Amino acid sequence: MGTDTHNPTADGLDAPAGGHETAKAPLDAPVGGHETALAPLDALAQGFRQRTWSTAKLAMKAGFAALGKTLRPNSKHNGVDVEKARRAALAMVSEMERLKGLTMKFGQMASYLNASLPPEAQQALATLQSQSQPMSWAAASGVIEEELGQAAEEAFDEIETSAFAAASLGQVHRARLGERRLAVKIQYPGIQAATRSDLKTVGGLARLALLFGPLPGGQLVEELGRRVLEECDYRREAHNQLLFAELLAEIPGASVPGVCLERSAGRVLSSDLVEGMDFQRFAATADQARKDEAGKTIFGACLDTVFRHAVFNADPHPGNYLFTDEGVCFLDFGCVLYYSGEFIARWKRLARSILEDDRAGFRDALVDAGLVKTTRGFDWDEAWHVFNHVYVPFKSPTPYRFTKAYVMESYDVMVWQNKNMMKSTVPREWLFLNRLQWGLNSVLAELDASARWGDLVEHALAQPTSPIPAPSESIASAAS
Repeated sequence: MGTDTHNPTADGLDAPAGGHETAKAPLDAPVGGHETALAPLDALAQGFRQRTWSTAKLAMKAGFAALGKTLRPNSKHNGVDVEKARRAALAMVSEMERLKGLTMKFGQMASYLNASLPPEAQQALATLQSQSQPMSWAAASGVIEEELGQAAEEAFDEIETSAFAAASLGQVHRARLGERRLAVKIQYPGIQAATRSDLKTVGGLARLALLFGPLPGGQLVEELGRRVLEECDYRREAHNQLLFAELLAEIPGASVPGVCLERSAGRVLSSDLVEGMDFQRFAATADQARKDEAGKTIFGACLDTVFRHAVFNADPHPGNYLFTDEGVCFLDFGCVLYYSGEFIARWKRLARSILEDDRAGFRDALVDAGLVKTTRGFDWDEAWHVFNHVYVPFKSPTPYRFTKAYVMESYDVMVWQNKNMMKSTVPREWLFLNRLQWGLNSVLAELDASARWGDLVEHALAQPTSPIPAPSESIASAAS
């Protein structure tokens, strides 16, 4: 099998760039898929004129795009000028690349969570996942020196001065420490302050990412901001990565890169460099049996960690998987959610009521889960229809193949045609679980993955839940 050299992604929602055949890339190599090298940034935009005003204008533009004809969603994109949509997306990409941070996160989310965008617009936004404009080596190496207490050239036996992946929170450089080949993720200087600034002005971008999807925009902005600031703590991510390496060791075909703790800190994370095939190449070239098996590994790993251990890696998107001869390598653990046993019990109860066609139990479980804003005028038949659509792959008596058409139809059923939209609510703990419905399902659809998914769900639901506590600040610090 041909391989691409990759390293863990530049931040929680971002994919690695691929295709390098040599261990040492040219110092001026362009990042990702840009036709020409982008001049590295020396500093992030800050302050009112450079950042706040620019973000506000971009958010307003995105809000109008979500409302207007340019990116208006429907299942077939009828009446949408796809070239105009692509140009509009590219214009947003250019500005998002410069701003990075939370602003750029929404563009990334729109590229894979929003199945109702025209594919041409999604493809333009997808360049934000790993191919954005990097920071200069002077800025990046300064972070290494501040965090590790020594110059980059002293901390590593070799380190490339050109990033091979760059996204919203940081960029990744190849390095070597002794015989150990590493992927060194370096956080952009000033990104935490930029994220706090963005929280005030990104409402319109939430509309672009979800196009009035089932997540309330204000809650999403607040929750995403909180999670992005967590992602800025690379000590916490190191802890998460070590935890998932242990948990996924129990899953056949699943693996996680090791962490080099002695070269990791609050804004630097060094992981073992992994060689494998990226998602796009794997989806295009692997035979269907391998894609089915990979889909089962990805799906099974997600279910196992959630229902057995009450932890969820909330980035199930294409850039966070590599495919090797041994199976699937899982990348990026910046956005990991830790749940209580009580929450998982409520979720299991809801799932079982649907799988067992228990309509009375479903009604009680839906209310208990906090997903019903008011029972007055609530259409229970509609709710039963919507959730059964979500569970179609799991209730199928024969192997079910995920398709893009199913993901698109999910938007129609759960959002545009849902009579209960104004009578439903999404508690904070459910917000990021929407990525199971569209993020994970989109991954499986890209693979055309087929399996008896219901068997995997039934097995996971039958397992006792032993919640793993979230890392405290002291635990996360100990990881460094």
